[in-house]
Amino acid sequence: MKRRKARATFAAYITIKGLGGFQEKFISELITNDIQIYEICQDKDGFTAVIKPYSYLKTARIARKHGIRLNVTERQGFIFRLLPLRKRWGLVTGALCCCAVIVLLSQFVWRIDIIGNSEITDTQICAVMEKNGLMPGCSRKSFDEWVCEQSAMAEISGLSWVAVERQGSRVSVKVAETNDPEPAEIPIETPCNVISDFDGQLIYTEIYKGKLQTTVGSGIVKGQLIISGTVNDNGGHIVYVHADGLLKAECEQTEEFFLPFEQTRSVKTDEKYYSTYLMFGSFALPLPWEHYEAENMDGFTYSEDTYNVSILGADTPYRYKRGVYTRLSEKTVRYTARDIMTQLEKQKKDYEENFLSQCRILSDEREVCTEENGIRMTVKYKLERNIGVKQPITVLY
Repeated sequence: MKRRKARATFAAYITIKGLGGFQEKFISELITNDIQIYEICQDKDGFTAVIKPYSYLKTARIARKHGIRLNVTERQGFIFRLLPLRKRWGLVTGALCCCAVIVLLSQFVWRIDIIGNSEITDTQICAVMEKNGLMPGCSRKSFDEWVCEQSAMAEISGLSWVAVERQGSRVSVKVAETNDPEPAEIPIETPCNVISDFDGQLIYTEIYKGKLQTTVGSGIVKGQLIISGTVNDNGGHIVYVHADGLLKAECEQTEEFFLPFEQTRSVKTDEKYYSTYLMFGSFALPLPWEHYEAENMDGFTYSEDTYNVSILGADTPYRYKRGVYTRLSEKTVRYTARDIMTQLEKQKKDYEENFLSQCRILSDEREVCTEENGIRMTVKYKLERNIGVKQPITVLY
């Protein structure tokens, strides 16, 4: 006879009370028929025990066979808590709909985690993933992990390893960056000299290795030897070393900027066409009442804005995207002298940001000349810059 306490969170049990009859034979036959019975307790009137609900009908037949009258005194378990709700179809329908929504949403990717990057930005990695169909809201079957990994390795320099791992509705993009130092122009074990790569006046020197061939304040020309890699050791022998050092010089540089008064520009017109979409992840549903597709983008400029769709202040997975096609026209514009000067100043600023960002501008003398068809601005720069390039020494034995 089995005696144990039947307790579980979701398991269902019923407590029965038996009166009269041949109770010992009844219990023995239950055991013979592999019917589990627990917590058997004998009292004056009969006995009480706990059985599983699915065993009750068979137990009742055996009890009737032995002249025992059974009564159910208590029902326990999660299933008995749900029975009173079986006729409330609204709750049942809501539960089924909730399960259906959960199953549907589990078929999409809702979160992408980028792990392991420091120099490479999340935006760069996400842009490559998006090209291959991986983005928040996309279907779990709309992308291939291997293709995403190979595309990232091919398009992003500085990656040494990429792994795309899918975990339910979350995707982890794990990356490792290369940390190899940039190769030196000349290997450190190769003897070399340092020569000037600009004309100017030497104003600062810091010699790490080699012998300085001039003095601070002296004028230098492009190609002149500044630090020699040929030196004498303490024993009077000539040795060849890898010359190195920090050299600064004041240099002069002249640049010209010119713009004509008449310029042909692409100007936006008032002719615009709109195209709107309702976005759900990577799926786009065009709205028929406002949809335009340009067969040829020549002569058009395109811009778009995307807005999140929210309900009662809560964001939803849906987005609203509106694109604008604006027609361009070629137009000859004649600018005033003031407009030309403004454009020339912008050209000068762009040049300094792109080509002189490593220098310190000491002065910039400007000379403006108005010609028949435009304005020419000549700028004489006085710069403080690092100079010196390494040149290998050819040793003949």
